[in-house]
Amino acid sequence: MNLYLLRHAKSSWESYEDDHDRVLSERGRNDASTLGEYLHKNNINFENTLCSSSQRTRETISIINEASPHSIDQVNYLDSLYHASSNKIKEIIQNHTNKSLLIVGHNPGISELISDLLKSNLIDYPTCVFAQFSLISQDVAKAEAQMLIRPKNKKIINLL
Repeated sequence: MNLYLLRHAKSSWESYEDDHDRVLSERGRNDASTLGEYLHKNNINFENTLCSSSQRTRETISIINEASPHSIDQVNYLDSLYHASSNKIKEIIQNHTNKSLLIVGHNPGISELISDLLKSNLIDYPTCVFAQFSLISQDVAKAEAQMLIRPKNKKIINLL
């Protein structure tokens, strides 16, 4: 399985009443668009996408889908991914058998899981970080890093 992990793009802290309803900032929208263009240019596709139900994750996926309409086949919005721990994300992954699965979520869970899969010390990855791992089986412990990137200033930065 190709496992992709995405932390939502930069959100706005202006005028929100509920954390779940926060929208993306201008920088976040630009970063999501840059990532979507990268996915389109590199023909990266996901058989299934599991996305937190928050507004900022939904908006991130929507912008990526506009820039790369063939990347995302199906999106399932899950309340259980809203601020999910890395262990909870692993449980969710182990319940899917897709060839390619994209998980869109939040920190600290996404950064913890990326760090765990890289077998490195915890790194607090930035918003809109995008990682790809090849899983030997459904066992998330047996993962090989393929890609770790982030958009910044309309460019893609390699973090591996």
